Amino acid sequence: MTEYLDPTDSVAVPRKTALRPASLDGKVVTLLDISKAQGNHLLDRIEELLRERATPKAIIRKKKPTFARPAPDALRHEIAGATDVVVEGLAD
Repeated sequence: MTEYLDPTDSVAVPRKTALRPASLDGKVVTLLDISKAQGNHLLDRIEELLRERATPKAIIRKKKPTFARPAPDALRHEIAGATDVVVEGLAD
């Protein structure tokens, strides 16, 4: 099993990743733009590929106010309550 470290803590600690679905067909997928430059271009391409290669129930686009801070609680709760899968886009 691959181990991932969370760099947001003062000391890196192991974190478990979320389970991955076998397919995105019929799933609600949220594409989260973290507000880094050109991140929207990356997510545009991911959305194109999702529409070509899968049949998600819906693709939702959300955006963080700034990349410098974690997503606001309200945004995280909104995404968690309405989404099966989140893709977080990061680009420069």
